[in-house]
Amino acid sequence: MGNATLVIDGHVHLYPNYDLIKAVEKGVTNLKSHATKYIKENSTIVSIWLLAERSDSDFFKKIYDSPKSFSNDEIRFKKGKDKLTVVVEQSNQVVLYIFAGRQLITREGLEVLSLISDLNIIDRQKAIEEIIQDVKGSGGIPALNWAPGKWFFARGKVIARQIQQKSPDDFFIGETTLRHTLWQEPKLIKQARNKGFQVIAGSDPLPFKGEENGIGCYGFLISGIFDQDNPAQSLRALMNSHGIEIKIIGNRNNVLTFARRQYKIMMEKTTRS
Repeated sequence: MGNATLVIDGHVHLYPNYDLIKAVEKGVTNLKSHATKYIKENSTIVSIWLLAERSDSDFFKKIYDSPKSFSNDEIRFKKGKDKLTVVVEQSNQVVLYIFAGRQLITREGLEVLSLISDLNIIDRQKAIEEIIQDVKGSGGIPALNWAPGKWFFARGKVIARQIQQKSPDDFFIGETTLRHTLWQEPKLIKQARNKGFQVIAGSDPLPFKGEENGIGCYGFLISGIFDQDNPAQSLRALMNSHGIEIKIIGNRNNVLTFARRQYKIMMEKTTRS
């Protein structure tokens, strides 16, 4: 494919109660609409979802193992040439690449995203530093994911040590829609930026019907060489490139949307426990 503009939702969950066809339609439209003002005319645009599945979810494998069962006459899912990629076609044109990935919970109760990777680790079994190394060892892209209430006090000190002791080549910082628009940039994210760490963003949809409509509403944009015959390795190489320019696109939640979503996820956690 050569040089392309990649518009990426960097934190996607998929759940059985989602309308997957609608998720694709809305997700691609959302990404492209937010990226339009940054893209030159006639540019090649590639839409991408980076999955960050919970340990109790394996929706990527279901799609990969049985892509026809999720397809319809217009939108078709196909296995990629590696086990990390699902390719989505609409009217026989590729419209989306979906890459496997996990949201790993550290022993400290923090979230590390393992992007473009099939690595899975039991929740709370390993410390954050071990998990970062495991993700890198698997060939994946690690990102320390900000989440409401998790980067304060003792856990905040754990994040601060990682930022102080590690190099910007070791991991990304992950932002999501759940930092509402009145919430100023957290001090630790600002410190990470100042040290040279790159920030990526994603929609982080919750496990409730209708949340799939928000996929692609927040993400990031990068440009470079993308090889459609080897998409996972191509994207890994691009994200690991020194000096790669990342542009955050889209919108975070307003306060009311944040409060509604946060209440629902707290209730879901209570049920799950």
